[in-house]
Amino acid sequence: MQKNFGGVSNGSASGSVGPVNGLGWATDSDYDLAMCCRLMLMTLLCAVLVAPVLAGPLPAVDSPINGPIQVCPVLPGDNAPPDEYDRPDCWTADLYELDIQDQRLWLRIRLDPPPSDRLFIGLLLSMKSASEVFVNGELVGRNGVPGTDRTTELPGRMDAVIPLDAQALAEADYRIDLMTSSYNNWLTLRHPIHRIQLVDYTSRQDRTLRYYLPSLLPMGLFLLAVFYFGSLTWHSENRAVPALLTALAGLAMLQLLFEVSRGLVAYSYPVQDLRLIGILACSVGFGLSLVAVLAQQFVRHRTGLALTVTAIGMVAAIVLPASWDAKTALTLLSGSIVSLGLALIGLRQRQPSAKAYLAALTLFILANLIYPIQFIDHGFYFLVAGFLVGLMMLQAVAFSRERQSQIEQRLRADQLQRALDQVQIERAPQTLSVPATGSVRPVAVNDIVRIQGAGDYVELHLDDGTELLHNATLNELNAELPSHFLRVHRSHLVNTRCIQHLDRKESGTGTLHLHNGQTVPVSRRIMPGVRRALR
Repeated sequence: MQKNFGGVSNGSASGSVGPVNGLGWATDSDYDLAMCCRLMLMTLLCAVLVAPVLAGPLPAVDSPINGPIQVCPVLPGDNAPPDEYDRPDCWTADLYELDIQDQRLWLRIRLDPPPSDRLFIGLLLSMKSASEVFVNGELVGRNGVPGTDRTTELPGRMDAVIPLDAQALAEADYRIDLMTSSYNNWLTLRHPIHRIQLVDYTSRQDRTLRYYLPSLLPMGLFLLAVFYFGSLTWHSENRAVPALLTALAGLAMLQLLFEVSRGLVAYSYPVQDLRLIGILACSVGFGLSLVAVLAQQFVRHRTGLALTVTAIGMVAAIVLPASWDAKTALTLLSGSIVSLGLALIGLRQRQPSAKAYLAALTLFILANLIYPIQFIDHGFYFLVAGFLVGLMMLQAVAFSRERQSQIEQRLRADQLQRALDQVQIERAPQTLSVPATGSVRPVAVNDIVRIQGAGDYVELHLDDGTELLHNATLNELNAELPSHFLRVHRSHLVNTRCIQHLDRKESGTGTLHLHNGQTVPVSRRIMPGVRRALR
């Protein structure tokens, strides 16, 4: 059974108490109605069973620290560690509790010899600093270059393995001196040292990535959800909820990328602060989006109030705790609790999806409260994955109902339009009274093939080839004649029952061919309406 460096190996990546990088297992999630809940709970069960296997403890050589470490400030001109750490300005400290930020220090660490049957390759330094490693007073390796301020320091990698010679370390009685400086900080973490340990590997990234491997499993589902809800946003009339769900899935995916980046890239230690800020920002966005989704469905007129209450809780969650893991967990908890309250309101209103939201959020909150570190490292992503599976099914049903409702509305609108057209036909005059010399000539409207404007008059072109001048305007006749007379040009009305075919031109205009051989131009602006009318 492997041992840890006492408190040293219990520092999470965000500087809180917990395994390195926030080590922990996973949990999972839930869905709607009977099938939705089953799907989410099955995902949860799989996460609980699989994640601990995949994300087991990171292998390392047994090598606990022998007693507290000795600390001295680096004096000007110091190029080698002091022989004794007995100056008045020196002190002893527990490695895990030591704050190395914004100062330059000498650290003397004494390790117990590793078991004879275990080999080690180097010294793992997981800490926010530039470091130089000394054995027997000799420089044997460095991670970055320590300096006296931000400009003179070359930041080291957040996780680095310094090769060590086993014989030289044994001759030094397993005593190691470190010169550290940490001036390039965006944040001041409570625990800037995460782990210092003899290890049997040369790269930290593959071990870290192995730990985060379970969290990568939902990545494909997050990407699918982004495209799915994005498509619904584009095609749905009610775009608010699908758009919020798109943001929800996108933020979960972005937070996962920030989380696993430590296993993908050997970045310098200032990037660790930006990573933590990114994780927290995604948590804030996710919590607000979750609240907005439920508010839009259950208390739409109170969405602003729900978001305000959530924001106040999140501010407290960010300001009060010192640990960044705690900030992230409590921020997600704030959004979850407000969302749970909205789900209860929906349940009271007998909303069909409220039970599913209630079950998912209850599981979400319990996992966060019981296993906060494991939750933000693994469980959160599995729970959100199951949650999104349920939401995709719910939104698919809702979108199907919406489309069916749109079809039914169009059918009713078409029926109403046909009824109105019939009424217009019945009320429309069946003849036009056209003044002639000394008399008035009645002209049946169905005998009119087309009408062409001529100033304050119009020319009536009849089916038998007769042309009559009538003292009316096109606008007046367009409003008076039955609906099968169509305005195809500013100067032309056409009886659609007399149209033979339509020729369209690349310019967007067209020409109507009538059954009497005549042609009528169609303007570009009116062409779409003419095409719809002739279908």
